[in-house]
Amino acid sequence: MFKLIIIAIIQSGFLAVAQYYMKVGMDRVGEYTMSWSFFKSFLNWQLGLAAFLYIVGMIIYMFMLKNYKLSVIYPLTSISYIFTMLLAMFFLGEAIPVVRWAGVFFVMLGVGMIAR
Repeated sequence: MFKLIIIAIIQSGFLAVAQYYMKVGMDRVGEYTMSWSFFKSFLNWQLGLAAFLYIVGMIIYMFMLKNYKLSVIYPLTSISYIFTMLLAMFFLGEAIPVVRWAGVFFVMLGVGMIAR
């Protein structure tokens, strides 16, 4: 079980960093217009990196699916909530209210119960 938790943490890290770069990349996309320049603005390196990180995370997830029970691995992926909130707080300057941290705490409590 320890090996699975380590793999889930790594996979969740890829997902969280992908979410961060997806947000940064989408902030660079211009206002919506039906023009080539609008669609071309999706071709930024942040969105490309996000897609790459999602693919790596998906490959790790497929490994997990092959070797472990879905009812155990899927809840473990919620570890990415913590990583994503920390990235948003430290790198995007988002304020995270106590209620949201409490919600993540309860999710992690559930993850701990599942991982037993």
